[in-house]
Amino acid sequence: MVSSRAAGPAVAPLPCSGCSKLIDPLRAGHVAIFDQRFHYFCNARCRHAFLGEVTPAPGDGRPAGFAGSGVPIPGAPARGLSSGTLHGAAGPHAAAPRAEPPWAGADDGASRAADLDAPIVDAFPPVSLDERLPELPVLDDDRALLEPIGNTILSDEPQRYESIEARDIGALLLVLAIIAGTLAVALTLAGDAKLVIGARIVLATVSAGMLLGRAATTARDATDPHPAPMIAPVLGGLVAAVWALFGQDRALAAEAASLAGVIATASAISAWLIESARHRVFAERAWIGSVLSTPARRPPGAWAQSPAPADRALPRGGDDAAAEEAGDALFYELRPGESVQVDAGEVVPVDLVVTGGDVEVLPWIGAATPARRRDGDPIVAGATVVRGRLVGACTFSGGDRAVARVLLDARRRADALAPIAQASRALTERWALGAAAIAALSAFVAGRAPVEIAMTATAVLAALATAITASIASVHVARGILLGLRRGIVYKSADAWDRAGRVSVAVFCARGTLLLGEPELAELEATGQKLTPSDVLALAAGAERTEEHPVATAIVRAARARGLRPDGVRNPNFHPGLGVTAVTSSGEELCVGNRALMLEQRISIAAAESRVAELEALGRTVVLVAVGARLVGVIGLQDGLRPGARAAIQHLLDAQIEPVLMSGDARETCEAIGRSLDIDHIRPEILPADRGGEVRRLIDAGTSVAVLGHAGVDDAALGAADVSVALGAAGSAPADFSVVLASDDVRDAALSLALAHRTRLEARVGLALSVAPALVGAAVISAFVLPPAYAPIASLLGGVMAVVHARALDAKS
Repeated sequence: MVSSRAAGPAVAPLPCSGCSKLIDPLRAGHVAIFDQRFHYFCNARCRHAFLGEVTPAPGDGRPAGFAGSGVPIPGAPARGLSSGTLHGAAGPHAAAPRAEPPWAGADDGASRAADLDAPIVDAFPPVSLDERLPELPVLDDDRALLEPIGNTILSDEPQRYESIEARDIGALLLVLAIIAGTLAVALTLAGDAKLVIGARIVLATVSAGMLLGRAATTARDATDPHPAPMIAPVLGGLVAAVWALFGQDRALAAEAASLAGVIATASAISAWLIESARHRVFAERAWIGSVLSTPARRPPGAWAQSPAPADRALPRGGDDAAAEEAGDALFYELRPGESVQVDAGEVVPVDLVVTGGDVEVLPWIGAATPARRRDGDPIVAGATVVRGRLVGACTFSGGDRAVARVLLDARRRADALAPIAQASRALTERWALGAAAIAALSAFVAGRAPVEIAMTATAVLAALATAITASIASVHVARGILLGLRRGIVYKSADAWDRAGRVSVAVFCARGTLLLGEPELAELEATGQKLTPSDVLALAAGAERTEEHPVATAIVRAARARGLRPDGVRNPNFHPGLGVTAVTSSGEELCVGNRALMLEQRISIAAAESRVAELEALGRTVVLVAVGARLVGVIGLQDGLRPGARAAIQHLLDAQIEPVLMSGDARETCEAIGRSLDIDHIRPEILPADRGGEVRRLIDAGTSVAVLGHAGVDDAALGAADVSVALGAAGSAPADFSVVLASDDVRDAALSLALAHRTRLEARVGLALSVAPALVGAAVISAFVLPPAYAPIASLLGGVMAVVHARALDAKS
């Protein structure tokens, strides 16, 4: 007989310890523990009966004569006594078998069997859904100990999340310094009484104290000068004012107090202006840093294939098995050569080379157009995987990543180490002291009083040693670096950026930069009666079928498109940049290549000279085919211009950089390409192996030369250049390229040079706007034409112009 059970989890039924009726232990009315054992009861009466506390009422379903007898239940312990060991077939918590009571008869056996087969019912009725839930208890725990949803506690100590309030104490101190310094100057209207002069000196002292407090409490950026030259003129002005106050000349004391107030106010305003000028740069740098802080992840199974170094912490458990169990959730800092996995929607955390997967990515931080990447392609850190799963080998990690190296690493930041940025800091830290000494010497020679000599030197030092003069060039450099990163342009170092800004000649390795590098068959002619044009193409395809050069690929592709079978040539001998010599299937000598190869093999091309010149004048690459030392055919290939080639040339012309076209094609072909792109300087018929020497000849002529090309294809020319611009090489294995691009766009390659030129010029203009008025003011007060306070005022006006210039450029970009 199959009994029906209540809905819910199913477990073996156990006998009630009070009445021995089978009940569901999960739905028992009462559960108790006696002598370290579980006892299950139908209800409270069974529990009390088991303990011998009360006599169950009649009609409770127990055997007749038992309910009202008042006799204690046999086997039931007295209160506090053990009920015996519970074990049996029902499980470890089953009640022990009990002795049958003496009043149990034969009829009782049938009723007991019926009871055992009766359906199991719940001890309590189901709770209504409308019943109100109790109120939640008040929590007095520390809310910082509560783990946010979605986070997992990975350590024994709970994580604390404390909200840190950003408080810019430095800005508050600057405001107070400006207010106090302005009041010190404004009190000039109150007259030159000694008490007024003292009050002005006190206010100037308060302003100086605020500046000192800011210098002590604000972290110093890599582009900031040392605070001592900034504070020295403020303190020098106070010393001169106090010195003059105790003298006999009250007018001189008032002038010294005015100088102290002006220097303190100008210094505070300069610091505030430079902070506002570089706020946008700092914000964008912080955003890029947050993007690059994405943790790296090794693919599953990578621990077994490439064990981590001994100093690398393994996941919890301390063995490789635990690491393998972690799988994709294993995050840590990768090292070069280790594998990394990035799924769709994730950011690439390190520079890498693709080793598995065909994916679409946004190639750099902020890119809007996805690009396809396959095995062997480099990817720069910060790229985002759009589709597919990326597996690659790490090339650079941490501060060595291409973007982090010039933007985030304080030891290698381009805006801190660029020559013009270092020169501006040197001006405020060293050269300003020399200028102050010269001003003091001129005042001494003019016979001025010691207080006036001190005031003149302090005013000149305050005019030149300002925060704007020290950091405005760095702001322009950082802006140029960030503008380049928005286009996937990465400069290797500050020196590489500076050299790119000095370039005067840019050499294009034509194939693959200005040209598509995918030529198509445009002309096919046979020069004799012996062979047909199809035979000529079959011979050329047979000779070129094992070569990977774009010209060879185009010939083989054209033969395949026409359904021609390449000739079975033997013993091919390749001549880089010239062509190939071989033996045809019929045993004749075969030569396929350009004019130079034919001349080298002593093959006359007089029969087709006019046709060759005509094709070259159209900008086509001519391939000649000779069999048995006799010219038999001419093949003309047309390579199209790359999208953006004309815009790239225009970028260079706007930056006053001369473009040069270097190619292995004939002069007529190169001149035709040059005319279509407005390139006047042509270097034709230069073999790939000879291009490095050609670049060095340009450098020996006194020009700064940049070469734009592809890594691996144009290495000879790139290695010889002052500035090497490698297309599509950002994130690749270590190479000595000055500029690397995350894209293959020739416009970005030209823009990298034009941008460095423009940014370097803007930095020099900004520095000149800041320094020129200060120098004029210093010269005027050294000649005693105006009071010393006019030099810091002139310097402040120049700083305002420099900051306005920088903010205007920011708005345009």
